[in-house]
Amino acid sequence: MNTVTGQPLGPVKGDDLDFAFLRSGPNAKGQFLEDATGTGNKLTTIHFSELAQKNVSLFGFPGDSKAPLVCGPTTTSGYSDRFLKIACNGYAPGVSGGPFLRNFDGRRGEIIGVIGGYKTGGPTNDVSYSSQFDGEVTRLFNQAVKNETPDQGTRSELGTAGLWKHAVGAAAGTFHTSSQQNGDSDLIVRWDDGEVTLYPGDQNFGFYPGCQKDMPCETQLAKPNDLFKKYADLITAGDYAGGAAYDLLVKWVDGEVTIYPDIDQNTKLPTSLDQHLPNEITVAPADSVWKYARGIATGKYGGNRWPDDLIVRWNDGEITKYVDVDGAGLHAEEQLAAPNDLWQSAALITGGDFDGDSNDTTPNHDLLVVWKSGKVSMYPDVRVGGVQSETVVSTAEGNDTWTHARVIAAGEYGMNDWEDDLFVRWSDGEVTMYGNTQASAMGREYVLVPPSPLLRADAPPIVGRPEDPCAVVCGPELYRRTH
Repeated sequence: MNTVTGQPLGPVKGDDLDFAFLRSGPNAKGQFLEDATGTGNKLTTIHFSELAQKNVSLFGFPGDSKAPLVCGPTTTSGYSDRFLKIACNGYAPGVSGGPFLRNFDGRRGEIIGVIGGYKTGGPTNDVSYSSQFDGEVTRLFNQAVKNETPDQGTRSELGTAGLWKHAVGAAAGTFHTSSQQNGDSDLIVRWDDGEVTLYPGDQNFGFYPGCQKDMPCETQLAKPNDLFKKYADLITAGDYAGGAAYDLLVKWVDGEVTIYPDIDQNTKLPTSLDQHLPNEITVAPADSVWKYARGIATGKYGGNRWPDDLIVRWNDGEITKYVDVDGAGLHAEEQLAAPNDLWQSAALITGGDFDGDSNDTTPNHDLLVVWKSGKVSMYPDVRVGGVQSETVVSTAEGNDTWTHARVIAAGEYGMNDWEDDLFVRWSDGEVTMYGNTQASAMGREYVLVPPSPLLRADAPPIVGRPEDPCAVVCGPELYRRTH
């Protein structure tokens, strides 16, 4: 018999993945376990919004007990939107792994958790916890049934932290033909040598890094080149020009803004100043006001179901919105915030649906902001509320850690239909995904690329955009934005 688990992540980083399965073989009579004992408990998943459950019994063997300690039926509550919590006395060390059984009939029930998770089950004997049983437990169970190798704790096949320190921009969108069928998100990454790559999403909060049989591949959209190395400033993606695939919008250092329509794994982006794609669209000319743009977020901010609207942060702190961007250009600029000191301290912005209230009938995307202080904020439903209503997003790491976020991109990388999963590249090259992020709290962290030995604390915090060429060569007059 062998234990089927993923790679250990430790008692904190992996505390909401604290479950395992055993594979058992036949006994001396050739009987499998279920044949000898009858059908077992029913594995049951619950949504984070339904952690408060009724009619739950808790079982455990504290210490050297020969008989199980049974509590309930009673009720559970949610803790930190990731754990089941139950108040039962006497659950001393030794009870780890004991089941939470809902609707227990004296023989069997629905297993909705096992003692563990937060503080490895809880720091006191009168309150116990379980990791939430969500899609991860089902995935692991199916891998155990099929005797497959389980997912590892990190997806280091994406490369090393040393490599990812060179990622300077990212844009989420539906690009690969395999993703277009269901509208799932992929990731375009711009590197500091000008290379541009496409990572197809695997719908498990990660990406397909290489070419495996019947799997989509990581694709190079542009080889290392001076065009994207020296002149590309900001990238974002949306469905501006129509079609099944998303389009890539590039803001260049001289203020030109270009849309490259219908990006997929077969696209080859230009790599020199004299190259142009036949269908590329210039929506702002060189030397335009756009050279003062410091952040761009694409989303559904205009009242229709298309992600073709832009939120722009300018160098003087002004925030504006452009709706229905298309091949004819940038339309209907609306000022959401006048020039101000506060928004000059916004380090990173991205758009998504973090409060889960957006659909094709009433699209209401939100704006997520990482400030230079490390605070993370959400501005819900920008189409209606603008940027006046702020919700501070709770993070497990705290503000100091978030000063080291360097690249962010929100998309639909998980198993629901909302763009609520946040990709983050940190200053030390670590890459993480925060799945199912909410308006009030950061989602579960998935480590895609583990950190390098260089501690994140050794890297300088956010003080601005050091890669901005105009911060070096242009002088103070550049920072006076004029229309």
